Amino acid sequence: MRNMRGFLKGLRSLKKRVMEKVKSEMVRVKHEMSEKLKEKVNLEIARVAQEMKQKLKIVTVAMVVVGAIVGIWTSLTV
Repeated sequence: MRNMRGFLKGLRSLKKRVMEKVKSEMVRVKHEMSEKLKEKVNLEIARVAQEMKQKLKIVTVAMVVVGAIVGIWTSLTV
């Protein structure tokens, strides 16, 4: 009977240690995944910002060209 109690106590102790390790590992993995997600989001934001800057440059050049064409046309028709 004593051996069985000792065995059960050891089993409970083992279960408790295993569960603590599992919880600790889950927290670590959750933190790691969160950091990776933040990194991906930041990279995507940087990519979109760069794309928007490029589009803004194109629009600016187009506006200058249209302004020049309107200016030339106006000077020729007056």
